[in-house]
Amino acid sequence: MATLVCRVQFLDDTDPFNSTNFPEPTRPPHYTFREDIPLINQIAGVHRLLKAPQKLDDCALQLSHNGSYLDLESTLAEQRDELESFQEDGGRGKKHSIILRTQLSVRVHACIGE
Repeated sequence: MATLVCRVQFLDDTDPFNSTNFPEPTRPPHYTFREDIPLINQIAGVHRLLKAPQKLDDCALQLSHNGSYLDLESTLAEQRDELESFQEDGGRGKKHSIILRTQLSVRVHACIGE
């Protein structure tokens, strides 16, 4: 069973016009992702660990080092190309994390609706 242990944080996207969002918590905990299970089946554990304000059905996972969103329907093993630079850079002392966010489409619709 292959795993990826990394830091996890969230951005409070509940106010789409807040431009001063910083990843929380400032001391991010570590979460162990299974590489063989679709992310959609693991996101609830991340949400629970972080006590994030987002609705669970509106969540997405974003890589902190390049802003790419992970496909929740896929496993981490299937997205190895996206994670390659994430893991390489993290080994050089850079502290990357996977960020729990509201899905981009939800944020866009919230802006349009305002």
